[in-house]
Amino acid sequence: MTGKELAAFAESKLGTAYVYGMKGKVMTKADYERLKTAYGDLVWDSDRNKIGKVCVDCSGLIGWATGKQYGTAQLYEKAIRRERIQTIAQAPIGALVWKTGHVGIYLGLVNGEPWYIAADGSAYGVRKAKIKGSGFTHWLLMGYIAYETNLISAQQKEEEEMVESSKMVVDGKEITVERILKDGKNYIRITDLAEAMGYSVSSSGSTAVLTKK
Repeated sequence: MTGKELAAFAESKLGTAYVYGMKGKVMTKADYERLKTAYGDLVWDSDRNKIGKVCVDCSGLIGWATGKQYGTAQLYEKAIRRERIQTIAQAPIGALVWKTGHVGIYLGLVNGEPWYIAADGSAYGVRKAKIKGSGFTHWLLMGYIAYETNLISAQQKEEEEMVESSKMVVDGKEITVERILKDGKNYIRITDLAEAMGYSVSSSGSTAVLTKK
């Protein structure tokens, strides 16, 4: 499956009801009672009204499309590439957008803004929404999805870059930072260095903003 096919599959399921633990099939009364017993408040009382309807949860939507059912934590662990959500404009369509406990699918830019589709909870079902304000923290590439992208492949990236932990001394204090060695140059992760110097890091567009704590 390509990333675009994954996104198209998800769009074909717009409006599908959400129930935690469902994976894209008609929910029976027995399913509801089993899930309610297993997951408690994660399965809403009002979800009982969805008995007889096709229902799915966030990771189930992706598994429904690909035939590979993994939970959100497993998807993060199995990703061949993980990037911070601030760089989502660089991601290919069909990349997964992820935060702890929730996952969706990147749809690309709409009027310059990144959008996603996900089984977004019992109140919404499968819907499209802007990534801004969604709380997603990362985007992921999976080895079993073929992406149409000019990004370096995971293997090429590994060959060209080496990420390692390294020690630095800042104002007499030894800290551990992540650094990338590439083309004979040494790049330090800005958040690691800023934290050691007592700054918080945010962003304004593509510009890093350091603020003294």
